[in-house]
Amino acid sequence: MPHQRAGDASRRYTRRAALTGAGAAAAALAVERRAAANHIVPQPTPDRPPPSPDLVSYDETVLAFRNHGFHQEFLDTPITPLGSHYLLIHFDIPHLSSAGYAITIGGRVANPRTLTLDQIKARPSVKQPTVMECAGAGRSFEHPRAIYVPWFSEPLGVYEWTGTALKPILEEAGLLDDATEVVFTGHDEGFDLGTRHHFERALPVDEAMKDGVLLAWENNGQPLLPAHGFPLRLIVPTWYGMASVKWLKSITVIDHTFQGVEQKQVYRLQSSASDSGRPVRQKAVRSSMKGPGIPDAISRMRFVAPGEVVLHGMAWSGFGPITKVEVSTDDRKTFQPATLQPAVGPFAWRPFTFTWNAKASPREQFLSSRATDAAGNVQPLEPDWNIQGMGVNSVERIPVRVQ
Repeated sequence: MPHQRAGDASRRYTRRAALTGAGAAAAALAVERRAAANHIVPQPTPDRPPPSPDLVSYDETVLAFRNHGFHQEFLDTPITPLGSHYLLIHFDIPHLSSAGYAITIGGRVANPRTLTLDQIKARPSVKQPTVMECAGAGRSFEHPRAIYVPWFSEPLGVYEWTGTALKPILEEAGLLDDATEVVFTGHDEGFDLGTRHHFERALPVDEAMKDGVLLAWENNGQPLLPAHGFPLRLIVPTWYGMASVKWLKSITVIDHTFQGVEQKQVYRLQSSASDSGRPVRQKAVRSSMKGPGIPDAISRMRFVAPGEVVLHGMAWSGFGPITKVEVSTDDRKTFQPATLQPAVGPFAWRPFTFTWNAKASPREQFLSSRATDAAGNVQPLEPDWNIQGMGVNSVERIPVRVQ
């Protein structure tokens, strides 16, 4: 027998006892529905939790890991790399195959039909760079914060989508005179607000027929990633991302206003729980800057050397082209015009640059950008609060230390 040092037996006993105790504790926690960090595991509920002033919760953390954000260091890149575009997955990613895949088109149409993926791909195609942004962007800048994916400035990106225009497909189906809205249903299914349903959203007929609305099967020249809607998804370039239904299953034309959960109860601008609100639609005017210099690993504080620093960013809006971007280097007290570059497409974000004369300071400094679109919309300096934390487009504050 190997030599046993004094205390080894007691250590083994202590560890065994600890493991036994840990097992018992885990069982007790399971009964109480608790997680290891003493968080209460959330239960299904027909209601969303009220906005909270507390730190990010257990369930929000789980959602954040499932739905990663855009990597801000690519804000000087017109097209986002495949792995750095944000994700928002409401339920589970469906396991679908391109073989035998088809969608149905029905409802208030003269010619209901089924289209296979091969038939859709055989139609005239376009490559269209398009900003995709989640309607929950900026949610965590609000106080109190709506409880869902705790986004700051991460849910955005631009892919070059390959697809075919939806308008001719609807025209060939023959919209009837009473056609009011077009419902897009995905293969993903789950519970939200106590109701089991496939994720589905609707567009008014005139919006569904607009230029740029696509059925897309590729991003950045490759088949759609499974998490981004493979094998086929809708692209609605001027609306927030919830309208661009993934894993498309069917298109149904209806003669009334759609009343589904994800349209009637969610994605609405509400001032209180008793306010039914108004629907979130087009992307609010917004800009975002790439943090200069190098970051701290945990705080993400940026560090730059004194001297001229060229700042890079992007600006976009669902209401029209960007006409102006201004930059503040003194925490929004004053703004100066940035230099705009052309966008790579009418639905892509517009690049801008600004040269900052960075001066050393013992304290952190804050950089911000503010965009204006052709409709006259301007980013607000402070977030506009709403109960679901939707469409928050206030200017960002990027902390920087010059040393």
